[in-house]
Amino acid sequence: LQYTRVWIPDPEEVWRSAEITKDYKEGDKSLQLKLEDETPYEYPINLQGSELPFLCNPDILVGQNDLTALSYLHEPAVLHN
Repeated sequence: LQYTRVWIPDPEEVWRSAEITKDYKEGDKSLQLKLEDETPYEYPINLQGSELPFLCNPDILVGQNDLTALSYLHEPAVLHN
């Protein structure tokens, strides 16, 4: 089973990709993630704001010459592409 991948802010790498490992339920205060190096990570969610992590584009879209072809167009997607 493969879960959705997201971008999370990182003080050293600016953005890191991670995979959601547990379904989010309304009221959860964090997302359960797994970083690329398999390290578990708990991403806190601000329930008052809308500060959810950005979604990663599918691997098939990485390296596009035309950024408008990306499913998700935001800072981490552009930098990664």
